[in-house]
Formats: sequence, structure tokens, C-alpha cells
Amino acid sequence: MVHNSLTTQFKLKQTVVTLRKAIGVCLLSSILVACSDSDDEQSSAETTDTQDTHSETKPTETKPASGPLSDACLQADITTSTTSKGVEFVTTPDACFDDLPGYDFAAHYLEIEGLRLHYVDEGPQNGEVVLMLHGQPSWSYLYRKMIPILADAGYRVIALDNMGMGKSDKPLNVAVHQYEHHVSWTKAFINKLQLTDINLFVQDWGSLIGLRVAGNMSERFARIVVANGDMPVIPTGSNPYQLPSFEIDAALTMDASTFFDTRSRDRVEGFQQWIDYAASVPELMAGDVVQKLSAIELSDAEVKAYNAPYPNVQYKAAIRAFPSMLSGIEMQTLPAWQTLGAYHNPFMFNGGEYDKGLGSEANQRKWVNHVPGAEDSEHRRFQAGHFIQDDVGEELALHFLSFMQTTTPQAPLVTGGPSYNMRYCEILLPYLQDDRVVAQVWGTPGVDMCQQSQWEAIDFEDVAAQYGALSAIPNGPRFFVVDESRGGDIITLDPDTQVRQFGDVKMRLLTTADISTAQGEQVPYVAGEVSRNNTWHFYKGRRIYEITDNTGQAYVMQSFSRISDPSLQMDDLAHLGDRLNLPEGWHFSSRILTESLDMTPVDGIAFVLQDELGNSYQLAQ
Repeated sequence: MVHNSLTTQFKLKQTVVTLRKAIGVCLLSSILVACSDSDDEQSSAETTDTQDTHSETKPTETKPASGPLSDACLQADITTSTTSKGVEFVTTPDACFDDLPGYDFAAHYLEIEGLRLHYVDEGPQNGEVVLMLHGQPSWSYLYRKMIPILADAGYRVIALDNMGMGKSDKPLNVAVHQYEHHVSWTKAFINKLQLTDINLFVQDWGSLIGLRVAGNMSERFARIVVANGDMPVIPTGSNPYQLPSFEIDAALTMDASTFFDTRSRDRVEGFQQWIDYAASVPELMAGDVVQKLSAIELSDAEVKAYNAPYPNVQYKAAIRAFPSMLSGIEMQTLPAWQTLGAYHNPFMFNGGEYDKGLGSEANQRKWVNHVPGAEDSEHRRFQAGHFIQDDVGEELALHFLSFMQTTTPQAPLVTGGPSYNMRYCEILLPYLQDDRVVAQVWGTPGVDMCQQSQWEAIDFEDVAAQYGALSAIPNGPRFFVVDESRGGDIITLDPDTQVRQFGDVKMRLLTTADISTAQGEQVPYVAGEVSRNNTWHFYKGRRIYEITDNTGQAYVMQSFSRISDPSLQMDDLAHLGDRLNLPEGWHFSSRILTESLDMTPVDGIAFVLQDELGNSYQLAQ
């Protein structure tokens, strides 16, 4: 799980369980009726009498022949195998998965790096693909309520077991379970099954992995649905989480319910405690965790089913290590985040009201505002906890089915390069140089994310006074339309780069621009000379946007701006011409590249202009 905390009201069912264990049976209907002291004494006495009366005739408990509690599961000989790369692993006995309630799907396997990945594959093979990814410590059992509904509707439903979980092979070394490994395995799984036009459904760690994959392979995905999920982007050097020792602590007897009730409410401290607990507790019981963080009361058989893949600690490396993978996430998720910020195909975010982390309204709003394809979708909030598929599985499946049947994907989005849709901000500091006005261009690429609140807090008059400039011209926030910057240092930070702090925003000196023609101001449709030695590179299949002046010269958009329109998105640019007040004889157009495009300055000079919304264009030379 990732950053999940539940309300006191939500924990009613856990309170019930605790009270039952402590004081016997209390009346539970629509509200919980607390037992009095006298009731407590009476029930305890009755329990004692009952035990004494039947002690001689207590039936002998017999173990089932198969299933999670059978000797065939719990007492099976453990056979350790090794891949060609030296990865040791074990495989959960098949007997552990017999007679699981609601889970009678055929098993399918494919091999990746010498390890078997298990997946459910239900519904017609020629149906639209629905790919479902789970988190920790669950497995494809989590989707048992949703799979039949979607498969019966004609979709090919694939539910993957992450490596080390469910019926997939289980590497023994916790170090194998790193974020990049699981992203790579999931990509390999998609490639081996040759999946295209994928309708993705993700939750918990399935979202951290799945959204990264979707952002890196966006042309493969037709729709995306997130239910209690996220994909963090953490600035380099700012990750607050630490790897645990992974030493089992025999003295740690706290069960999952007690742990979640007593851990810190501080987001960072609380999750670090979860990292440490999962790594060191002798009995990390997957079913207990799912039970605790669900709104419904699971049956004993369902709890045992979640535990089925992990008959002892040797099988638990993945579920012990998964929380710690957050310590390895920084800026490697940024390109995926940027690409998803231009994802125009249908996107939906559903949240569980009682999941105050991944399911929170703030997190839901973040993603709805970020992804263009979210605009017309029905983003719902369910009376559910973190494991929303257990709480409202059927209802969630029907909502997902409606989403599938009422939305139509557009053309696939070509996956963005490292600069594509990158958010950045600039400040221009103009100075008089002889008879020219030359501006230093300071910007955040490579050094800062330019958070909106920090950007708005900058006093630009103070900046101009501090650095003795004619003015301080804010130029952002902006988003690159280009895929890559090649052959120059406009993005990449080098040791000699000058860096300044403007308020709480860090910037580096990018270049200089001669803005004499505009008399030191930024005037729409007046080109300025920018000193630049890099090439803007656009991928084949990318949509580009052009302004052609009255002489036939074409300027290609290099970045769009939210200076005038804070809601402008990449997907809005195709119709931008309807909003622009172009000079007479000028026109706006867009097209999809049939070949890649390079925009290179001549003799180190690029001619750049802006429209009245602040979008910037470079002359194609």
C-alpha cells in the first residue's frame, strides 16, 4: 500500500472485531451498542462455563486436504530454483490455491528472465483488452468480483500477479524487488502478449507501476482508470524514505490491525513505519492487511485466500519489500507524468471515501486536472476503503463498464520524450548593452519543478531591483511541445552553470535574448534573436503547431504557456487558431508529422516569437 490512512468512522468494523475478542459478543446492527461492565462479566462467565461443560467432548479439528490451510500447502517441501542470472526463487504449491471463494479462473503463465509471471485471462480472446494491476500485499484475487462482469460483457480481462505475489514465482532476495524491476517486468509482459489498445485499471502499487508504464508506452493504451492510486514525482535528493534492514524481529508481535491503529498520523513518518514494519515483522499476513483497510468485513475464507500465496516467510520477500520501493522513486517518473499530462484518450479516477491518501479528493483532483482525457469522464467517489475492489467490486465493475461503453478513444498518443510537456518557468532580466536591449533568460529546466504557489509568490519588482535589471519579466509557467533537446546545453545542467534562487524557485541561466526590436518588452508576433546551440527534436507521429507569417515563413511552437490561460492543456492546442488575433495575412495550422522534425538555429541564433497567450514559436530555417 501507499500512503493510506482511514477515518475513525471507517474503522467501525475493526472496533467490532476487537470488542468481540475482548468482551464477547455485543449487539451490532446499524450502530454499535457498547457492552456494560456487567455484560462483560456475564459473557465471560458464560464462556468459561461452556468451555468447562464441553471440554471432554470437544471434537478433533481436521485439516482440509487442500487449500491454504492444508498440509499440502503449509508442509510442502520447499524447492529453491535459480535463474540463469543467479536469482533464487520458490513457487507456491498449487494446493494453496484450491477452493478459494470466488476465484476459479484458469491459470496462465509466461516466462520473463527465467521467472514465471501468472495472469488471469478471461473473456473472448478477440475482445478489447482490459489489463488490471494490483498492489501490495494483494494479488489478482483482489479483482475476483470485477473480472466476471467485464468478461461476460465481451472484454478480454487480464489480471496480472506482480512478480513475487499470487501465483507468480517468488524471488527470495528482497533486493530483487525494486521499482525499476517491476516496471520492466510489466513492460515485458505487455510486449510478450503483444497487447495493444489496452484499457488499464490500476490501484495502489498497481498505479505506481501501471501509470509509469502507460506514460512510457502511451501509444499502447486506449483508456486509463485509476482507483485509489498515484505516481509520485520526487525531486532529486528530496526522497524522505529510507531502506529498512530487512531483519526479522522476533520481538515484534504487533498484528496488522494494531499497527495501523497506532502508527504515526504524519504522512512521511507513518509510511516509514510501514516500510519498517513490513520488512521486519515475523508474520506479515496479507489477508489481515486487506481486512484492516477494507470497509466491508471479509469472510475468514477470503482472508485465508489473500494469505494463500505466502504459506511461510520464505514466500514473502515481495510483500515485505514493496513499501520500501518508494525510497527508490525520484525523477524517473517525470517523463511518464509529462506524457500523461498530454494524454487525450479517456481517463477516469475513482476514489474510496475512506482512503484519505491515494483515494483522497485532493489526489483525485490532481489527476483529473492533469490529464486532458479526464475532462468528460464521470469520476466517482465510493463508500469504500483502500481496497476498493473488495468493498464495491461489482458496482465498480459496472461503472467501469459504462465508462468503456460511453467513451471513444482518439488516435493513440505518441509517447513523449524527456522534454515533452515538461513544466518550466523563466524570468527575463533585460539590460542595456550599447544600443541594444539584451535579456538574460533564467529558467527552471533541470533544477526545479516551478510549483505554482512558489511561482506566484515571487515579487518581480524586487527581483529587478536586486539584480539591477530594467525589469523582471515573468515567462511561465510553460510546457515544452518538443520531445528532446539535442546537441546543446539548454536542458542539461553542467558544472559551470550559474544558478540563482528567485524566492523559493531555483533557476539556472539558460541563454540570452536580444529583445531590442520590441524595445525591451515581450510583444506578440515580433521575433527576437535568442542565442541557442541546441536542436529541438520532434518525434514522428507528433502533432505540431505552426504560425505562418505574411511572407510565408513558418514558426513552429516550441512551448505553450499558462500565463494568460491557467487551464490551457496540450490537447487544446489543435484549435488554438480560433482564439488567436493574428496579424493580417498570418495563419495558424497544425499537422501530424510523418517523419521526425529537427529545428536547429543558424549560426547560434534562433528567431523566436510569442502569440498573445504567451505560446512561443521558433522560425523554421
